[in-house]
Amino acid sequence: MRLQPTQKFEVDDHIEILASYDVIREVVNGITIDSSTVTATEGKKIVKKGMPLGKLANGKYGPYDSAATDGRENPSVILKQTVDVTEGDHVVGGYEMAKVISERLPLTVDDALKGKMPNITFA
Repeated sequence: MRLQPTQKFEVDDHIEILASYDVIREVVNGITIDSSTVTATEGKKIVKKGMPLGKLANGKYGPYDSAATDGRENPSVILKQTVDVTEGDHVVGGYEMAKVISERLPLTVDDALKGKMPNITFA
């Protein structure tokens, strides 16, 4: 008799991005997403789970953008869960060090991104 619950379906934003739980370091006290750096899509400002984030001069974080010059071009954290910042800034969790599954991240992982995030292992 199996008493453990089984998952019948997987919700889009509930997908696991971690390839291993062996070496993980989360950001202490969370990070603040600067809603002004997030582009609205269909009226909502959503930052997807697994998005690399760069630190801005104001101490907040914004989604990775290789063409940016405000700090977002140098990501240091991977977002732990999807967040809606339509109404304003939001404090969330992130990984400073982890082994992640590249195919499950919301962007294409290239050599430039890998070079900028030495504490993240892309599997």
